[in-house]
Amino acid sequence: MFSQYKKALISVADKSGVVSLGRDLKNLGFEIIATSGTQKLLSDNGIEAIKISDYTGGTESERVKTLSQRIAREILETGEISIVVCNLYPFFEQEGKTLNEMIEFIDIGGVTLIRAGAKNYPKVGVVFSPNQYDDLIKALKEGRFDEEYRLNLARQAFDYIAWYDTIIAEYFNNGISGRNFFSTGAEIFIPMRYGENPHQRANFYLNRLLQKKFLIHGGKELSYNNILDAEIAIGCAMEFEECACAIIKHQTPCGVAIGDSLSEAYERAYIADSVSAFGGIVGLNRRVDKETATRIAQIFYEVIIAPDYEPEALEILQTKKNLRIIQVSREILQPVMFRSVFGGILVQESDQKDFTEWQVVTKRAPSPYEAEAMKFAWKVVKWVRSNAIVLAIKGRTVGIGGGQTSRVGAVEIAVKNAGPQTAGVVLASDAFFPFRDGIDAAAKGGVSAVIQPGGSKRDQEVIDACNEYDMAMVFTGFRHFRH
Repeated sequence: MFSQYKKALISVADKSGVVSLGRDLKNLGFEIIATSGTQKLLSDNGIEAIKISDYTGGTESERVKTLSQRIAREILETGEISIVVCNLYPFFEQEGKTLNEMIEFIDIGGVTLIRAGAKNYPKVGVVFSPNQYDDLIKALKEGRFDEEYRLNLARQAFDYIAWYDTIIAEYFNNGISGRNFFSTGAEIFIPMRYGENPHQRANFYLNRLLQKKFLIHGGKELSYNNILDAEIAIGCAMEFEECACAIIKHQTPCGVAIGDSLSEAYERAYIADSVSAFGGIVGLNRRVDKETATRIAQIFYEVIIAPDYEPEALEILQTKKNLRIIQVSREILQPVMFRSVFGGILVQESDQKDFTEWQVVTKRAPSPYEAEAMKFAWKVVKWVRSNAIVLAIKGRTVGIGGGQTSRVGAVEIAVKNAGPQTAGVVLASDAFFPFRDGIDAAAKGGVSAVIQPGGSKRDQEVIDACNEYDMAMVFTGFRHFRH
């Protein structure tokens, strides 16, 4: 049964809305106990509040403010403090600080207050967000502050402190090495109308620090599928030091290119597969200029994502009312990736490996032109779903085959997509060729050089096939599977 005591404890780092809340609680007959900073704010606004050190007979220090046996007993046991209003030090908002500085933003007492109040929800109600204050007061006035209401507050409170602790754990454990437990400190960022399909519910959750690095400058509401494709688009474009553009459909690159300017890179990526580009997602690795924006605005796209935009470029793109315009920094690409399986989570490091040298295994070594084209294709193929094949000329894809259950099938699709563009074409394969049939299919498509991991039991057969066609082939020694 709910405690009849009318005491409220207020201890907040985020003081927005607390004056109005304090006034409402006083009008409802509550005695207010508050930490020194909050108590001063309330008193300065004419709201009587007892300083917590006076209430407990103790003293506040920089690190110890609310921890006391009396406070704990009156929340956790007796329920004499029937409302707890507490939010935590903003650890999640700190950037560029040393470890010793960050430690001072780890809240101890606040977490204890929230946990104690949530555990004793039959007697105590806990709120932590200014967004909850109005409904709390309404519930008190309307007689809705019952056990069911307080249980719902407790659910939200446990979620809040779990999220807070996870943010801290992520800070201390960058990556996955040596971790026995895994969680993510993401919080709801974009509520979505639906997921991959209209009958699936979905939300986009993002770490609060990363939310500052993910800006939306206009367009329709982002969809679940938009975000999946946008990550591939910016990730693929960011692979390159040169000006680069990647156009994506259904998480698969349809055109990728580099150029001397961003507009040239975009134009080359577009002509790589102009049919598939329609309605796609454009990723760019440089600040978007006016010329590039003008060209992009001539075609229908769902999303454009880039690290920055010139003001004139942004104005041009914003004339396309439905075009979603996203700005992200490189830090948004995380070193760890994970997915849900069987109710658990698979976690792995992001695929950031690149070769420093390769092994020429055929009689003919690649020409300088072929070598440059192969390096380019190898960077692209890791962003294509396995089995993945990329056909490219220097600095531009011409045909992509991905997501196939046989490697030769992926080659045949890439060759078909390339059409008549056969002069100087090289091939990148994300994994080894199990048979020579993939090389035979590549030769029919005019491929002159191949880059692949090697490692098949039939490597020699594949090498022999390349020699028959006077193809150059190199082994990288590692694969780029993507599922």
